[in-house]
Amino acid sequence: MSDDVVTAYARQVVAGEVPAGKYHRLACARHLRDLERQGTPDFPYRFELPRAERFFRFAEQLRHYKGEWAGTCIRLTPYQKFRLGSIFGWVHVETGLRRFRTAYNEIPRKQGKSLEAAIVALYVVFFDGEPGAEGYTIATKKDQAKIVFNDAKKLVRSSGLKKRIGGSGQKHQPLYRDATESKLDALGADADSTDGLNPNLIITDEFHKHKDRALIDVMETATGARRQPLHFQITTAGDDPVSPCGDQHDYACKILEGVLVDETFFAFIAHADPEDDWQSEATWKKANPHWNISIKPDDMRALAVKAKGIPAAAATFKQKRLNLWVNSAAPCLSVDGWRKGQTQWAPEDMVHQRCFVGIDLASKIDLCCCSFVFPPAAGRASWRLLQYIWTPADTLADRAHRDRAPYDVWRDQGWLVATPGTQIDHQLIRVVLREARTRYDIEQIGFDPWHADTLISQLVNEDGFPETQVVLVPQTFAGMSSACLTMQAEILSGHVDARGCPVTAWAVSNVVAHQDTKENLMFAKGKSRGRIDPVIAPTIGMALALKAVAVAEPQYQMLVFGGARR
Repeated sequence: MSDDVVTAYARQVVAGEVPAGKYHRLACARHLRDLERQGTPDFPYRFELPRAERFFRFAEQLRHYKGEWAGTCIRLTPYQKFRLGSIFGWVHVETGLRRFRTAYNEIPRKQGKSLEAAIVALYVVFFDGEPGAEGYTIATKKDQAKIVFNDAKKLVRSSGLKKRIGGSGQKHQPLYRDATESKLDALGADADSTDGLNPNLIITDEFHKHKDRALIDVMETATGARRQPLHFQITTAGDDPVSPCGDQHDYACKILEGVLVDETFFAFIAHADPEDDWQSEATWKKANPHWNISIKPDDMRALAVKAKGIPAAAATFKQKRLNLWVNSAAPCLSVDGWRKGQTQWAPEDMVHQRCFVGIDLASKIDLCCCSFVFPPAAGRASWRLLQYIWTPADTLADRAHRDRAPYDVWRDQGWLVATPGTQIDHQLIRVVLREARTRYDIEQIGFDPWHADTLISQLVNEDGFPETQVVLVPQTFAGMSSACLTMQAEILSGHVDARGCPVTAWAVSNVVAHQDTKENLMFAKGKSRGRIDPVIAPTIGMALALKAVAVAEPQYQMLVFGGARR
């Protein structure tokens, strides 16, 4: 039996037969992986091709209304059928309702995003069987929101739907269907009021232009009474990673990478990879699924010539035509390498083994991490990390929403300890260290100097740790560069193992590089809202381990702690 069109496209992309960037490939790999998971206890979804084909038939009865294809029936391309077929074909095995509640589509310009969104709007609002359906196209300004809305009106007029859907000839009126009491309207963030809305469809256009989540949050919370609401988001790449769209982009990437799990979130990003030659035609094909369809090679060549000579035009070309976030810092650590390094082992396996402890007290209101770092040993090439991570319980839900991280899931799984109140009690670290010194051979305990004096004094004067065992590790290039470089290389090689800790995996994906003119490296958050404390703590421990090697073997002195390039 041959593959359906959705699955066939996914296989072609994964096999390298269709040019695609990393997250384009990962979206296709996710579909194939999910097909294998059908029928398993922890995956209550199945792919129903007839659901997807019903949408395809609807879309392809509509007609283009402008340009070279005006008057002809719309024909969805394989890439469109993969995305839209995934959104409408995946359903819950028990309820039959759609699996995906959010569909994030980040695609370069001129791929037909607005027309496609208009087709989705007409289908979901008027032909999806939802009684009293309400759909809204939203944007920062109502004029922007009207782009998709007006496309929907024109499709109604050009495709013979005027007898079934009213309002297409009235300039300031919504589209409506009396038979189902359904309507579709445009709404901007500048609207006077959003009271009384009950949407089952939200189309967010040009997501990257939203400066805050006010309208988006209002609309999403208004869907609560609907059986299968859909928030269909379309955008090109933005230039501010700390923005609603930047957060959503980051969330989508982490889902596709397997760092986070959200089975109801569909993510698709068509893009060039950062290391690609942005002036290469092969790169342009890779980033633009509609190459030589709506993307004309001659137009791209002309834009590239201009961009080559004008820096501002180059930034625009990369952002709008290659879908690259032009002002975002590239990830510093390899998520793939991290995943490769994870194995199953128990803390009991490390009893009486040599280790170094790194502690990051960076914040009492977010995350705090104490990491036991076991260097490679005979028969084991990996650095093993035993992570203790704390967070305040009373603010956990708010911070999970802010950071787009499933803190509650990690808490329930035992990877994250929620402490009573709104702040982390650092005395918990003393409890862990007192118990750990009876189990492990702790050589040194290293602290980020920030607010560490009191805890260090208590460990030495009250808990009996020798002064030489408890040290400060300066958070400077001299103090941390060698450890950061080593951590980076060891993760890339798959030689750092934290037992699959998902909190640390998430932190790894948040780290960006901060380098000086000598290429010394420090880990930083950049503009990301994600936390990196679970990476900083073990890097402090690694800094102590490297210093111990340098003391024992002086020939390595310039490679380790205190040996930043000068």
